Amino acid sequence: MHPDLFINNRAVKDESELEKLFSLTNFSCQVNDYSLEVEFSKDGSAFIGWLNLDEEIFYYNNGSDNHAPVNLCINVCPEERMMCYDVGIIRDIVMHFCETGMRNPKYQWIEDTF
Repeated sequence: MHPDLFINNRAVKDESELEKLFSLTNFSCQVNDYSLEVEFSKDGSAFIGWLNLDEEIFYYNNGSDNHAPVNLCINVCPEERMMCYDVGIIRDIVMHFCETGMRNPKYQWIEDTF
């Protein structure tokens, strides 16, 4: 766990707090200038975004070409291709961020063009 890790703007005391994340509808992890935003759908899949203060924004890319919107627990994901349906991958991305503050390089990411 990164020593500068914050979850939902609170310092993390120990690794047991990380498991609680997966029962939330959404959460934000921060390490210095980097942030990982995760919002779940009712079926447990997730819309995952990584950003830094330099205004770089990337979204997880599941490799599909589907641009249809997807309902989340709170908002709507802009495109189905940005949804992660594999709980193992969601955990891998979150845990990698909590250790490093960086995007997990094992997965594809879509750069935001805004």
